[in-house]
This record gives sequence, C-alpha cells and structure tokens, in this order.
Amino acid sequence: MSSEIAISINNVSKLYDIYKTPMQRIKGLLFPRLNKRSTYQALYPLSFDIQRGRFFGIIGQNGSGKSTLLQIISGILMPTTGQVQVKGRIAALLELGAGFNPEFTGRENARLNAQILGVSGVKFDQVFPEIEAFADIGDFIDSPVKAYSSGMFVRLAFAVQACIDPDVLIVDEALAVGDIFFRLKCYERLERLREKGCTVILVTHSMDDVMHYCDEVLLLHKGEALFIGNAAEAINKYYALGHVSAKKLINEDAARMNQAASNMIDDESVHDASASDFIWPNGTTVDVQGREQTGDGAVVCTRIGLANAEGKACQVYHQYNTMKVHVEFKVLTNLETPVVGFVLRTDKGVIVHGRNTGQCGSLVPEMVRAGQRIRATFDIPLDFASGEYLLDVGFATWPKLLHANLEKVSMTEIEAESIRHCVVSNVVSFSIVPTGHLGFNAQPFYGLASVKSDAVLIVSG
Repeated sequence: MSSEIAISINNVSKLYDIYKTPMQRIKGLLFPRLNKRSTYQALYPLSFDIQRGRFFGIIGQNGSGKSTLLQIISGILMPTTGQVQVKGRIAALLELGAGFNPEFTGRENARLNAQILGVSGVKFDQVFPEIEAFADIGDFIDSPVKAYSSGMFVRLAFAVQACIDPDVLIVDEALAVGDIFFRLKCYERLERLREKGCTVILVTHSMDDVMHYCDEVLLLHKGEALFIGNAAEAINKYYALGHVSAKKLINEDAARMNQAASNMIDDESVHDASASDFIWPNGTTVDVQGREQTGDGAVVCTRIGLANAEGKACQVYHQYNTMKVHVEFKVLTNLETPVVGFVLRTDKGVIVHGRNTGQCGSLVPEMVRAGQRIRATFDIPLDFASGEYLLDVGFATWPKLLHANLEKVSMTEIEAESIRHCVVSNVVSFSIVPTGHLGFNAQPFYGLASVKSDAVLIVSG
C-alpha cells in the first residue's frame, strides 16, 4: 500500500451565519459590520491526512458534522478556515439522487454526471456498458429518473461514480437503501478500486461495515474530532457517546478509570464469602488495570478470566473445546435491567460471535444498586477455524419498557436503545489449534466457523 497522501485536511472548519429573516440576510450581505446575527459552528478546526489506497471511515451521531466535512472535501462547500488538498479525480455519492435531473433518462443523467467528473465523449461511450451492467436496472436506463425507486437511484448513481475509476470515492450512507445483494456487489467493487489505488471515504451507521472495511476511522461529535485511529476503538467511543458528552469522554482522566479498576480489584470484598458460588479459574486472571475502559463511569470492569471446561486458566484451546469466560463488574450508581456481553474477533478485527446474558436467557435483574457486583460466566464452544482471536467484554443496560416487551421488540431496536456503560476492547487474546496435526481431521471444515449441516449424496445409473 502506498504511503502517498491522497487527501490532506489542514485546520479546516465551517461556521454558518444564522439569519432569522430574508431581510436580515440581505442586510448582512450589504452591511456586514452592522449585521447582528447568530452563528452555528458546524465543524471545528481539524487536521489529518488520508493515505492513498486506504478505506477511511467517518462515524458520528446525526448532526456531528460528517456531511459538512464530506461536502468540503468534495469541493461543494468552502471551509471557513483551512485548506483541503485532494490528489486526483474525486467522485462523491453524498445524497440519493443528488445531481440527477428528474426529467432526464438514466442514460442522460449518467452522461451528465460523468462529464462533471471529467469523463465525456468517446471515453464515456467506452465505459457506459460497464455502468449499465453494474446498475442492472434493465430498460429503465432509458426512462426518466423521476420514475425510479430509491434502489434504482442508488444503483445508477453508484455505478457512475465507481465505474469511472476515480482516485478518491466518497460514499455517504447511500448504500443503506440498496438490497443485500447490491451492497455486496458495491463492496466488492470498492475492494477492486482500493486494489487499484483508489482512496475510499465511507460514512455509515453500520458499525459492522466500519469494522470490516475501514483501515482508519474518524469519530466526529458536535463538529469536533474526538478520535482518529483504530476502528474498534473508534466504535467503542462512538457507542459511549450515546450517554456521555464529548468533552467528558475525551477530557475525563484515564488514570481515574484505571485507578478505580485497580481499587476494585484490591477491594477485599471481591474475595468475600458471597463469591463462593462463583468459581474463578485456577490460575492468574487477566490484568485489567492496564486496559482502557470506555463508558460513562457508571460501571468498571474489575476482573476477567479465561478457563477450559475443567475450570483451569487457559488461553490455548483445541477446536471444539469449550472456553469459559468469567467477568466481573462493579456498579457505581443505581442501574436498571443490566446485561453483560462479549464479542470475539479475529486478529483482523472481523466479528466472529457475540452474545449477552439477556440473549442467553440468563437473569436480567430489574435493578442493581451502587456498590453491587455483577459476575457472569459464558460457556463458548470453539467451533472455529484455528488461529488467534481477541475478546471484548461489556456491560450495558436495556430500556426497562423494551425489556418488559421482549417478545414484541426486535433485537435491532434493543441494540439501538441500549446504554453501554463499560466496554473493554481486546482485553485478552486466545488461540485455537487444530484437533489433529496431520490428515483430514486437521481441517474438519472450511471457513471461519463450523455449523451443523447435513448432506446427502446420490449416485445414479
């Protein structure tokens, strides 16, 4: 991968003037010094570089400044301060149907958009068959786009942007309206573009896509850049923002959190008689003191341990063994309907499996009080491919009303409303080795995980 800088953002910010009436706006233009107006800081000064050929993610809550930043990078908006330098041709899919004339046909809009991007004449005629095939909207290509569905819009728009081989491609939530087959097709195309050296900027609310595709992630909140770096860490901070202000999240003293965790571990009550029914693995537990814990400070993780089926501390397992994950949290404030969960990732950050105590059918208390400890054990059958894996653990609370109506509520709704009070990422690694050293049993299945499946083979005549 090239170390060449494709995009350079230097002290870029955006300030909007807010006018109450059209007349006030006119006065502001004619007599700027006498103008009394309010302002809105959509984007505070930020600086960063994006390397050529990288998948760069931008995440944040609605109103965080993501679209403003993308429009500045695309050249649609001028920044109030700072400069943006982009090397090469830039294509952007910022809004459904943006740049399309509803009275023009799909073919005419494709030609118009390509001309704006510098592809016209014979060159467009050469690339159009690829655009038409990728969009796959049939005879609608010669119909006015005002008759298109949202899916057809995004198919044609993405096809135009992706098939002209841009140097930088920006995608802002547009793929969310496509069906799963088209999204897979789009991401395959994005991978091909990256292999050619194209830089991709992806804005999405799908954290799975961010984790799977992005090399680096920018987290924005209320116009401020809170974090730039590893995708897993950015996602954890994003989830923490649901109930913590940006300034508290960033300025909160990390040492206080780590010291709090240390105090919980040293607290003799951890080892009191009340824990006699909670058996920790024989051996050293994982040191959580040096691990960053993201959250709102209402909960701290105090202890984690990995064990085999016999309860002995272990970090190397054979395929199909059972791994026991023991985790303990201390609650620092009264909370309702708590759940404890885990996520397993590959060494490349791909999520393999994750569950929480609520999904497992375990107890979900109505209330836990400040000072109480929550302990959980997960038994995980390791029906996975051999390799090295990472463990995340977390503590969250579900909305009480939603929990009372679990049979009528989807998991997506619960996830959206959950409050993540404490997340410890990459807290420990473990390895899975094959069941056998040689022969067929060394590779009992293909892929990442083993699933129960049956087969029937029939040989006839």
